[in-house]
Amino acid sequence: MLRPRPTASRCSLALAALLLPALACGDTPPAETTGTGDSPATDPTTGGGPTTDGALPTTGEPTSGDPSSSEGTSDSSSSSGGEPVGCDASSPYYVEPYFDPTPPAPDELLWSSHGGWALWDFCQCKPDDTVLPEDPRAMVQPGVGDGRAVAFNAFWKNCHVDPELVKEVGAPKCGELRERAKRGSALLTPSSIGAGALFSGTEPQDISAGFGIATFPATQYNKLWQIWGFQSRPDNFDELVSQRYGAPFGPTPNPYPLPGEDPNLTDGGSGRLPQFFTHLREPDGTWTGKIGITCQGCHSGSIGTPDDGPGLGLMLGSGSPLADHNLFLRDMLPLGYLASAATIANLNRTRGVNNASDVNLAFLFPDEEGYDLQTLWGVLTSGSTAGMNTPSWWNMGHRALKFVDGTFPMDAPRVDMVFYTPFFGLFGGILGQLSESGQDWMRQHGPDANDWIVTLKAPRYPFAIDEGLAGSGAVFFHTLDLWAPERNNPVKNPKAGNGSCSSCHGAYSPRFFNDPAWLARPELEGVASYITPLDVIGTDPVRMETNNEAVQVAGAKNFFGYPETAGTDQDCGPQNREDLRGDRELGYLAPPLHGVWATAPYLHNGSVPNVWEILKPSERKNIWLRLSTPPRPDQAGDVVMGYDTRLSAYDAEKVGWYYQELACEAGVGVTPYIDCSPGSDNDPLAQLLLSTLYSNFIGVWNILYPPILTEEQMEERKIYNTHMHGQGNEGHEFTSVLTDDERLAILEYLKTL
Repeated sequence: MLRPRPTASRCSLALAALLLPALACGDTPPAETTGTGDSPATDPTTGGGPTTDGALPTTGEPTSGDPSSSEGTSDSSSSSGGEPVGCDASSPYYVEPYFDPTPPAPDELLWSSHGGWALWDFCQCKPDDTVLPEDPRAMVQPGVGDGRAVAFNAFWKNCHVDPELVKEVGAPKCGELRERAKRGSALLTPSSIGAGALFSGTEPQDISAGFGIATFPATQYNKLWQIWGFQSRPDNFDELVSQRYGAPFGPTPNPYPLPGEDPNLTDGGSGRLPQFFTHLREPDGTWTGKIGITCQGCHSGSIGTPDDGPGLGLMLGSGSPLADHNLFLRDMLPLGYLASAATIANLNRTRGVNNASDVNLAFLFPDEEGYDLQTLWGVLTSGSTAGMNTPSWWNMGHRALKFVDGTFPMDAPRVDMVFYTPFFGLFGGILGQLSESGQDWMRQHGPDANDWIVTLKAPRYPFAIDEGLAGSGAVFFHTLDLWAPERNNPVKNPKAGNGSCSSCHGAYSPRFFNDPAWLARPELEGVASYITPLDVIGTDPVRMETNNEAVQVAGAKNFFGYPETAGTDQDCGPQNREDLRGDRELGYLAPPLHGVWATAPYLHNGSVPNVWEILKPSERKNIWLRLSTPPRPDQAGDVVMGYDTRLSAYDAEKVGWYYQELACEAGVGVTPYIDCSPGSDNDPLAQLLLSTLYSNFIGVWNILYPPILTEEQMEERKIYNTHMHGQGNEGHEFTSVLTDDERLAILEYLKTL
C-alpha cells in the first residue's frame, strides 16, 4: 500500500529556490517517450538528454528537462539584484551540456535530480555576480539525522574556511564557479588546451614534469601492434587499442599523429585516442606529439554507443569497470616507456578494478614533523587495499566525504590531483615528500577539477521503465524496515534511521525528502553520508583494515590531509582517526545512488555483477566472467578483446552485466586448491596464507605477482575470483529478508535515479 502523501504545505521551497530560476531554459516540456525492453528509449519518468559530455562551451542547444506536474516560475533574477535573465542557449550565462531537473511537485513519487551539484544547478543562467547559497552538503552536521528516517554519521568539513591558511580560495559567486568549472573541464578533457596527464601536469615538456618522463611519443604508441604479434599495422588499430586495454572512446576529438604526420599540420593527427589517453599540448595550443595517461583510465566506462540513445557510449565519471592498466604498461615496456617500470607496483590484477587507493604509500613521507616509531611501523604493516571499484563522479555533489570508506572530506581536493601533479613536484622533495612546486600545483588545480567533477549528471536509464512497479519500489526503498520484528533479520540492527534502504543511501523521492520525518531540510535530497559499521555491512574488510589508525594519523601529517587545519573544528585530515570519529564505528560509506544502473559491478571492490544479487545475496557467484566483445572474424584468436559494452550485453532485468559462472576446475582459468576449493565455497588455504601476508606488509600484494607474459594470462585477468585477497563478495546481507516481489520493485525504482 502506498504511504499517504504529505500535504502541500511542506513544499520543497528551499530546493525550489536552488532550481526554479533555470526553468526558462526550456519553454515547452518534452513529450513523454516510451520504449520496449528491446530498444533504448527515453525514460518516461525522468526525461532525457545528454548528460556526460566533457566539454563546456558557452553556447549550444538546451537539453530536455524532466516532465513534471508541478507549476513553477520562470523568474531568473540575480540574487544580487540583477535584472531577470532569459535562460536559453543565447544567454551569456548558459552553459552546455546541462540537464536541468524541473522542480517537482512536493508529493511527487518518481523524480530524480540525477546527481550533479545543487550550486551548479542554482547558477544556470544566473548573472556572474550572483552570490552562491549554502552548499546543501554543508548541512550534514552532527544531529541533522537525529530521530529521522535518513541517518548521517559522517559530516561535512569546510577545508576552505580560512583561505589564507590553506592557500586555496573558494568560489563565492556564480561567475567564479563557472570559470573554475571551465578550467577543470579543460584539465580533465583529453586533448584540450590545458589538459593534464599522469605525472605531467599541463606542461609536459617543462622541467617540473621531468621533460615528459611519464609521457610517450606517438611514434612509440604507433608501434604497439608489433608487441601484439602482428606482421603489419592492422587497419582497425585504434579499435584494438580500445579493446585490449579497456579504454573507451569519448565524444570529443582526441587525435594523435599517424606515422609520418606532423600533428601541427593535421590538427593533432588523424588517429583517434581512447579517453584513457590524451595528446598533450603547450599552453599556446601547439601539439607536442606526446601522449599521456588521463584520469579517465580509472574513472570512465562505456555502455552502448551514442547511436543507441542520448547519454550512451562513454560513461564519463562512472568509474572504470573495463581497464587493464598493467597490460598497457607491460606492452609499452619494450617500446621504451619509462613509466612502465610501474608494472612492479601492480595497479591491478583483475581487469576492471584498480589499486589507486594504495596512496597510503605517499603517507610514508610526512610534510610536517616526522612520525613516531609506532606510527611508522603501523603504516609499514598496513598491507594493501588490493583492487577497488572507483566511485562515480556524478554523485560527488551529494557526498560529504570521499572514497569508499570516507577517508577524506569532499572539500579536500588535493588528493584528487596526486596522479596529475608534475613528476618533480610530486617526487622532488628532499625527503620524498611533495616539493613546494608540487603543493602549489595541487592548490591551483585541485579546486578547479573538483568544481567541474561535481557538475556531472548521471546518464538516464536507456530502456523502458514500469512506472507502477517503480512507484511501489520508491515506497519500499524509503519505508520498508528490514529489521521489523516479522522479518527476523539475522544481521545486526544498526539502529539508525528507519531501517530502510533510504536510511543509509539517502532520500530521492520528493514525497519523502520533503517530509521532515525523513530529512531536516529538502535540500538534503540524495545526500548520503552514513558509514555503515563493518559488523552490519559485512563486506570484504581488507580496504578498511588496511587504512588503519596509523595510516590515518600519517595522512593527517601529509599535504593531502590539510595539516594546516589540524586541531580545528574543520580538521580536513583523514576522517577515520579515533580523535575525529569519536564513537562512530569503522566501516564503509554508503554511496548516493544516482545513476546506479550505470555503475556495475557493485560493492566497493566490484565483486557483484548486478544489483539483483546485491539485493539477493544467495545468488552471488564465487567465480564469474563477464562477456567479451566478439573479435572481427579475420582476427579471431589473434587479438585480446575487452569486456562487451554493447546494450545486448547489459542485463536490464538484473541491472548489471551478463556473465558466465565458472567452476573451480582446471582449464577455465583458475587453479583448483590454489585459487579456489573444489566443491566448497570456502577460501583455499593457499589464498588464506597469501592474504595474511598481503594484509601485514605494505606493497607486498603489489610486487608478489607474476608478470603478464601470455595471451592466456591476459584472458585470465578478466575472471573475477572472490576467493582472492580483497575480492570477497560477502556483505549487504540484510537484504536477504526481502521477497522477490519487493526486490523487483526496488530494482525498478533504482532505474529511475
